[in-house]
Amino acid sequence: MLIKLFVGLNFDEGNHFAKKIQNYRMRYDEKVVTNSSVYMPLIPPFEIPVTSLQSLQEELREELESFFNPEQTMNIGFTGIDVHSYSRKSILYLKPMGDEDLGYATESLFQICREHAESREHAPSKEDKGFLTIGRFTDPSSLHAAISVAQREFADCTSLPLRGVCLFQKNNGVWYQQNDLHQFSLGPSPLSEER
Repeated sequence: MLIKLFVGLNFDEGNHFAKKIQNYRMRYDEKVVTNSSVYMPLIPPFEIPVTSLQSLQEELREELESFFNPEQTMNIGFTGIDVHSYSRKSILYLKPMGDEDLGYATESLFQICREHAESREHAPSKEDKGFLTIGRFTDPSSLHAAISVAQREFADCTSLPLRGVCLFQKNNGVWYQQNDLHQFSLGPSPLSEER
């Protein structure tokens, strides 16, 4: 039996920018109900045999440990909005800025995922780029109206603190966070700084 997975980044949802993203998604992303957390795919979806899941997780964890340590903090910056269209659907998203260390780690994780995929058809594609979805549309006029709102609301695109790298699994058409592969430090909390 094959299972469908992707490797993604999840973010600290307690900061102002994450709350702004969630507020926007509540208005323009129909999947906010089933995918309520703020995450961004790093390795696009692929399929592996269920019997390979444990070894895949272990290899991905070991690889991430060779790039990052648990005390490390990391932020992902965003440079603005863009649209990805396919068939008759459009996705409005925030464009991430590349981080060199994360880029190298992604290449390595990509190769591990390809090696575990059942076949070439089930392997992740290099053409798929990771981005943070903020809205989904089938109607062009709704998309244009949402872009105008997004240009105002995200004019001061900033960065999000990265909580970790996770493995997501598709189950009954919904992506669930399957397992944490690596956690980053979120730094001192505002309360601890005041003391």
